[in-house]
Amino acid sequence: MELFLIRHGESVTNTSKTPLADGGLTERGRGQADAMAACMAASGITRLFSSPLMRAVETAQPLARQTQLPIEVWLDAHEVWTGEGYRGPTTEKLAEMYPEVVYPEGTECDPLGWHCPGGETSETGFRRAERLLDRLRQQFTQGERVALVAHGALNRRFMLAALGLDYSSSLRPYGDNCSIWWLGLGGSRVLIRYVGPAIPGLFDYIKP
Repeated sequence: MELFLIRHGESVTNTSKTPLADGGLTERGRGQADAMAACMAASGITRLFSSPLMRAVETAQPLARQTQLPIEVWLDAHEVWTGEGYRGPTTEKLAEMYPEVVYPEGTECDPLGWHCPGGETSETGFRRAERLLDRLRQQFTQGERVALVAHGALNRRFMLAALGLDYSSSLRPYGDNCSIWWLGLGGSRVLIRYVGPAIPGLFDYIKP
């Protein structure tokens, strides 16, 4: 599997002076998402997954339109959140807000909205990333190309899990808004193909 971990574009949660659980992209963030979609147009992805947070879904939208793929939302791919628990939109409301959104079969539709319990630690966030990675590995066993649009802290833990490192590792890859982490996953082998910004012609330079 070729896995592309993509951080969301700049959002109001990045620019706010007080912590916000969720929010949409800023104008700059929308430009970043467009540039990322243009970069990823040649990636050959066949599945596109996203966190349920608005900033991630809005980042995935230009890529969904570019590739004609739906945005498959995983409710447990939200950012690592140490604050109090909160509820996001219901699954129906999120799909109404973003027509590209679909949900995997079996997704529980809470009538009060999807729930983030909050109070996560570095370790519990890491364990959640491990479960997400295991799900991808079980679902994609061949040479599929898959993108997941998520968040800085979650993506970092995803990377640590993929590399077999502990959650306490000091490894901190480049992770600016709309950064792309491209991993080649095959059995026990992990190849780091690219870590950096969404640059034009990326797939002309790097060919696995």
